[in-house]
Amino acid sequence: MIALRRLLVVVPSPGFGGAEAQTLQVARGLARMGVEVLVVAEPATLAAAGAALSGCATHPAALHMDPDAPLAVALARQGEALRPFLRGADAALVCCPLPNAALGALRALSEAALPTLAVAHLVRVDWNSTQAEAALVAGLRVGWAAVSAPAARRLEALFDLPHGQVAVVPNGLPPAPAPVADRARFNLPSGVPLLVQVGRLDDRKGAHLAPALSWAVAPGLLALAGEGPFAPALAAAGVRLLGQVADVPALLASADALVLPSRHEGAPLVLLEAARAGCPILATRAALEAWPAPEAVARIIPREAEAIAAAFRALLADRAGTAARVAAARAVAEACDEASMIALTARLIEAEAARCAA
Repeated sequence: MIALRRLLVVVPSPGFGGAEAQTLQVARGLARMGVEVLVVAEPATLAAAGAALSGCATHPAALHMDPDAPLAVALARQGEALRPFLRGADAALVCCPLPNAALGALRALSEAALPTLAVAHLVRVDWNSTQAEAALVAGLRVGWAAVSAPAARRLEALFDLPHGQVAVVPNGLPPAPAPVADRARFNLPSGVPLLVQVGRLDDRKGAHLAPALSWAVAPGLLALAGEGPFAPALAAAGVRLLGQVADVPALLASADALVLPSRHEGAPLVLLEAARAGCPILATRAALEAWPAPEAVARIIPREAEAIAAAFRALLADRAGTAARVAAARAVAEACDEASMIALTARLIEAEAARCAA
């Protein structure tokens, strides 16, 4: 049992993806430990989360920062939307899918002297903070964490934070039985090599490569699970789209490989799910930056359809090498467990509470 009694969880995203799922994993875990958890998020995010909110109270609020509004206006709006929920909480956990996505909320929490842990997910190599953002962060009294060591170091550089100030909280998976392969469940044919991609259908995830990749892997099949802005064009191009898949591990267990041609990533949950499902991985080096020895767990690919197709064929032909990578990836995934993630997050929140009380 932990000392924390009432936790405010702030999710400022307009949608629901890996960052939001990881945040709600922690929220559910703390609720199971007896903490009263209130999740405040956009209505669409709460609706998309569904069962991921089990055990938590929820309240909708307009928390998404408007990218078209002046920064000062967007910050003020986000802070004002959050302020009604501050009273009665012992501490706050803030999801930062992007480093600047919750700065208005963080300012409001800091001004209220509410112990706060902000967890950053995607921190791109090419980002720079504005003078206004850097000045705001310098004045915040909040703790920072990130989902990987590279992301933590980039966050420190982005906001001129002292080296080592950003803690690392690796993603983790909850205990679950081994997924069962069943292509028929997803209306996918048997007897052909199956390559799957799971994630938002956008440029960052490499979904634009799908039409050319579909041709390049033939007579094998490429299937994409997820939603996003590229969906209409991909459907028109004849790409096999599965939409949102509720049981991603079962899909991965049914596939010959997962492809993740991302331009930028933090610590994708789908890679852990693939590793635990025994699904071989094709991924860019950027997608694997949170993993030790990426070449030992996956085939590294460029963001180029013909090269990905060639890597897929090599993966299928090299049974011994593929089996060795699958085993190494599974060992990494087994060490990334949900209980450790929740416990570490709880300790960091309590450390912030102790610092605020000092």
